[in-house]
Amino acid sequence: MSNDPTKGNSLAPVQGALTSYLAGMSELTDDPEMPEIISYEYRPLIDSSDMGPGDWAMLARDINTNYFHFDGFVILMGTDTMAYAASALSFMLQNLGKPVIFTGSQIPLREPYNDARKNLIMATIFASSDTISEVAVFFHDRLVRGCRATKINTSRLKAFDSPNLPPLAEIGINIEENYHLFRPPPRGSFKINTQMDTRTITLRLVPGFDDASIKAMIDAARETHLKGLVLQLYGTGNLPSLKDDLIDCIAEATAAGVAVVATTQCLSGSVIIGHYATGQKLLGAGVVSASDMTIEATTTKLAYLLGRQDLSISEVRDLMTVDLRGEMTPESDIPPPPLASTYQKAVAKKNRSRRY
Repeated sequence: MSNDPTKGNSLAPVQGALTSYLAGMSELTDDPEMPEIISYEYRPLIDSSDMGPGDWAMLARDINTNYFHFDGFVILMGTDTMAYAASALSFMLQNLGKPVIFTGSQIPLREPYNDARKNLIMATIFASSDTISEVAVFFHDRLVRGCRATKINTSRLKAFDSPNLPPLAEIGINIEENYHLFRPPPRGSFKINTQMDTRTITLRLVPGFDDASIKAMIDAARETHLKGLVLQLYGTGNLPSLKDDLIDCIAEATAAGVAVVATTQCLSGSVIIGHYATGQKLLGAGVVSASDMTIEATTTKLAYLLGRQDLSISEVRDLMTVDLRGEMTPESDIPPPPLASTYQKAVAKKNRSRRY
């Protein structure tokens, strides 16, 4: 980002500015312990708010083209949709055996005081690692899994976090890596699948909402071949039990082949559909749980699975509850919900004891 005189001197992507800054960073060019860097700047540059599945697919294809020529990749972009891009590439890049590190900054690199310099240097260091085989985001003082990342702040340097998984690494005087959290090396050959079906909508419910309006929206979307619906619900996945018309609408959508996924509005924790009576009707309507996935991972995973040409809608629903890239915690590792019955706690304990 730099001041663009053609746009009222506001901050905007300026072609060539980043390449010029990189060339002047002696930390990257003069230190013999730093890896050799080849930079590539897309034309035209776009704001991250303008990025979407087509742009994520382009990144995946470029990584595929250059996969065997580099030890790792750093992707610099704006922060607004970085967590979505990192989540999307986590799914697009199958059997990834090298680090793909996203980073950016809250303060532009051109400013005397900025966080861009450190973020870029650390992202480059992690991208040269031979123990990281996944997409990740480095920001401020931590490396977090790409499909676990979410933006949590608009004005602080610690802009990203991983609410339901500890950081893969944290930096202070030393780099402290949590090796036990790293994804294992892939067992198959690297390949990409960039098709994403964007015929999805996400609804965040608020108390007192007009269910007739929401029903009308869902019905209208079905007329244009809606394929996926993500519901951001209260707490562990609850919906007002008195909203029968909306429940019926959701049931009709699932019966018509729409994958409906429930996620939570809470920053951390997991969806446990049916724990409370208000969530029981969702199970009967065919809604599946997003478990503890972020909204970014939930939406991009759903679009990725729907974009696969080899999956039925039933298989898409099933795979939404399966951990594919470390995006969700296995059900056996999720603690029992508050006020769980003795039976529920015993089942959870038994599941945890089966781990190998």
